[in-house]
Amino acid sequence: MKKTIKIIIFLILFAQLSFSQIIDRYGVNAGASYSTQFWNSNLIPEPNTEYKVGFMAFISAEKNHGKFGLRAEIGYLQKGFIKSDELLFSNGSVIIKNKSVILHDLALNTGLKITPFKFAVFPYLFVGIRGDYMISHRNNMVFEEPGSGIKYKLWESLIDDFNKFNLGGLLGLGVDIKEIIYFEIEYNPNFTKNINAKYLKIKDNCYGVKLGVNINKFIK
Repeated sequence: MKKTIKIIIFLILFAQLSFSQIIDRYGVNAGASYSTQFWNSNLIPEPNTEYKVGFMAFISAEKNHGKFGLRAEIGYLQKGFIKSDELLFSNGSVIIKNKSVILHDLALNTGLKITPFKFAVFPYLFVGIRGDYMISHRNNMVFEEPGSGIKYKLWESLIDDFNKFNLGGLLGLGVDIKEIIYFEIEYNPNFTKNINAKYLKIKDNCYGVKLGVNINKFIK
């Protein structure tokens, strides 16, 4: 509960900052994430990780200087992966298909927005970094052992040991319409690892698409 209260206070303070005169644009955006994890190990069997679709939503603030701008965003980001694994038991094999692990992250994006020219509709490039903090997770990799009926969550103890904070790059390409509405695609490769041990290394990889609106331009 205390962690949730701190997050809410942080979001409110960020929003209030956006209304100050030093900010040219402030608004909200939301969209879909498309993420997975890369596992690399010589000792344990690596799961066949696949990309999964998630949700993300941010509040944003931007300061412009000619063709360049500084943009910061804070909000919620859902990462994770889908896995299919085959577990071998004495009386046969059990196959888990299309089960997901979902990571709920608080994320902060910051970087440089580059606008080569401005018309009613214009493209832009965003280059920056993303820091995300895992506040919780949901592991749907549950299987039932044949015979005993005991249920297990696969990789649960390993996920509990994930680094809570990770840092990565952020590359975005967008289209702005009259500085009111914008559409953006992005790529977020991680620099740091969720697990960085001698026997196992795990790293996030994430794409995203989002639609945003600059509130102060919209209400004029």
